[in-house]
Amino acid sequence: MRAKPLLSLVTVLLAGCATGLDRLETATPTLSSGQRDALFQNAKSPAELGLPERFSPNVAVGGVVSPNKVTAPLCAVPTHQPREAGGQFGVPVILATVNGKAGVRILLDSGSNRNLFGYSLAHDLGVNVVAGLDPVTSSGIGGSVDNFIGVARSIKVDSLELQRVLALIGPDTQVLNVTHGFWNNPQAMILGMSTLRMLSYVSIDAPNGMVTFAPRREGAYHAQSSSIFTTAIPLQWVNGLPMIETIIDGRTIPCYVDTGGDYGLLIPRKLANELGYWKPGHENVGISKGVGGASLSATYNVHEAKIGQATFVSFPARTQVTGPDAAGGNVLLGNICLRRLRVTFDFLNGQLWLER
Repeated sequence: MRAKPLLSLVTVLLAGCATGLDRLETATPTLSSGQRDALFQNAKSPAELGLPERFSPNVAVGGVVSPNKVTAPLCAVPTHQPREAGGQFGVPVILATVNGKAGVRILLDSGSNRNLFGYSLAHDLGVNVVAGLDPVTSSGIGGSVDNFIGVARSIKVDSLELQRVLALIGPDTQVLNVTHGFWNNPQAMILGMSTLRMLSYVSIDAPNGMVTFAPRREGAYHAQSSSIFTTAIPLQWVNGLPMIETIIDGRTIPCYVDTGGDYGLLIPRKLANELGYWKPGHENVGISKGVGGASLSATYNVHEAKIGQATFVSFPARTQVTGPDAAGGNVLLGNICLRRLRVTFDFLNGQLWLER
């Protein structure tokens, strides 16, 4: 019998990075027919993979095993300002053991509501596709891509283990469009919100090069007594992604939080025009790369952005000038801001903590 997910799924992956004009790739990545055949040669039924016969790919179906909270070092992803706070860690990446293989790079991406493997890494790690399911669509910077649902049996970080982790498997370039600017093409897994929300909290401390994962038994997050600055912002969840209110030049605007995005703010065209930052034909142009390919972007600095009690001036921003706006035309807050602070997603209390 053909297994059907209970709900349809449109996956959102917002992560993107900047690159040079000479590296513009506009083609939408796809799996070859040979890759699709190879995936389904090793496909397994939901029961064989430890899944319910009927399940929704929109929610995590595995489990978390951890006696206590776990702290792991971030991998160096140097920025153009390596001496600034968090400047050695452009985006949050750790090493984990996946299906028994150690040293796998994991990008902690709050801008993705699903987990994602490129085909080659999924093949190397023995990640099995779930038999009988249709492909699902991932949308983000650059366009949309079809992917297949697979299951990683185990992801371990120290004593923390995530079991039966649902993940999408797609073209290698889908992930490399996000990460190749960081490591010259090594594959990485994108670990998104559907799995991370199974925890009590995740604290990404780029200034100190550490990330902490706390299981539910640890309870809600409490700000560190050593912090000289603390602010907590209510979290909303839209399409499975974290959203907060920001104030841009005095205007209150909802904004997705994207730890996987190596940019400041990504502002849709209409709003950028209203704020006076973008006018067609009068812009400095760069490239945004994401899961669906690449898009031309206008770059500029926002006068002032406020997030809770934190205020940022002359803040880098961009606006896509080709293709559809990312994230349905919403504003995105990338990691250029976030990596300067300790950022904690308090899932139990529904808050985003920023500390210094």
